[in-house]
Amino acid sequence: MEDDSRNRYNRHMRINLSHEWSLEIPAGYQHRKDGDHLIYWRAGITILMTIFAYSGEKHRQTLLANLQAKAEAEKLEMIGEDEGDITRFGYLKPEEVMPGRTRLALHAFTTAPYGCLQTAFYFDLADDMRECLEIWKSVEWTDFS
Repeated sequence: MEDDSRNRYNRHMRINLSHEWSLEIPAGYQHRKDGDHLIYWRAGITILMTIFAYSGEKHRQTLLANLQAKAEAEKLEMIGEDEGDITRFGYLKPEEVMPGRTRLALHAFTTAPYGCLQTAFYFDLADDMRECLEIWKSVEWTDFS
């Protein structure tokens, strides 16, 4: 007999964030909207997402250069890759949530020709980083123009 609780967390749902942006979230996350932000969470992980638009490739390159310069100045571990029309850039940063309590944060930016999905993953355990990276990797952008 299979463990139903384990199988429940292995399922994923494709979430349409807008007409252009979607991603897969494992089952078991709760969600809410707070202004322009979409928030998904489960025990140990919180994901905050915001969609931005800009007017073309020049603005995308400026955004990526500014993000990289900030991460380099703070000597943060960076992650990046190109995949078709999208470029992913992110950095890891420990953040103090209260005196003596630190959590890890992955600030992830998925850029497309005319927009960016900014995603902040906050997680308590280093082992949860794999799940965060899988969610980020699942981000898809569709050009409907």
